[in-house]
Amino acid sequence: MTANKHFKHRVRERARRTGESYTAALRHLRRIDAQEHVVHWQRIEKPEFGYAVHVPQGWDERPPNLRNSPLETARFGDPADRRHNLTVFRGLPRPRWTAAEVAEEVQAVLEAAGFRDFHIADARIAERTGTRLDCAKHDAGRVWAVRQYFVVHDDVRFTLGCGSFIPEEDDLLFTGMAERFEILNSA
Repeated sequence: MTANKHFKHRVRERARRTGESYTAALRHLRRIDAQEHVVHWQRIEKPEFGYAVHVPQGWDERPPNLRNSPLETARFGDPADRRHNLTVFRGLPRPRWTAAEVAEEVQAVLEAAGFRDFHIADARIAERTGTRLDCAKHDAGRVWAVRQYFVVHDDVRFTLGCGSFIPEEDDLLFTGMAERFEILNSA
């Protein structure tokens, strides 16, 4: 029931955003969801940072952009499709901060950078309870949607930053990355 409710929300959101009918949006999202079942994942371990990430086969790793954030450890994306990416951050939170408190702090930073439409909710990441922050930046008729997953483990904060120009199509992809994320024992 919950998954069906979530799917219906995605269909209504796509229909609203694109102006297409509910039936056309439904058909499109069913096709996208069917493609999710054929994703072949590759596991990339980053022992120096204490995590392993799973991204689709064919995605490559790019060096971190430390001007973006000194906490950035890696970037991943499909070299043939630049409409979406994944950035992984690792850092120390303030003592005893929860993932939700970290998300609220990041929201203030993103808001100052021009993002809006914020939504914070509980989420599963690395088989733990974490927090998900969604927002978007609107520019020249395009929308860059950002979804960040936060989890705190042993006073270390891990963030999966997912970005997309096609968020309704990447919903299951990003959820899959968060669910498959691993915190290594040596972290």
